[in-house]
Amino acid sequence: MAAHRDFLVGAVLGAGFCAWLLGAHNSVHIGASGVVFGYAGYLVARGFYTRGILSMLVTRFVASSYGLSMLFGALRLYPGVSWQSHLGGAICSIITARMSRQSLRA
Repeated sequence: MAAHRDFLVGAVLGAGFCAWLLGAHNSVHIGASGVVFGYAGYLVARGFYTRGILSMLVTRFVASSYGLSMLFGALRLYPGVSWQSHLGGAICSIITARMSRQSLRA
């Protein structure tokens, strides 16, 4: 359970830090979409790192149902809307899944 708590803290801090570091001054940096990207990135990375059958099924489901729309939503650069928190949440959650891969296998 500690890995899930660590992931959430990492996703929140990563999303906020990336928005603060890379965000434009005239764009909107509000909402929980960075954490949502963090959840999706964590679930995909968890399946990749643990290679358990259930984790791989969840990874396949998340990647097929949410992955493409998430990718195209992140790559579409709407004027005035921040994408930096999406990137930060996903990157930090993937790093968290990698760091906690031993405890996830247990």
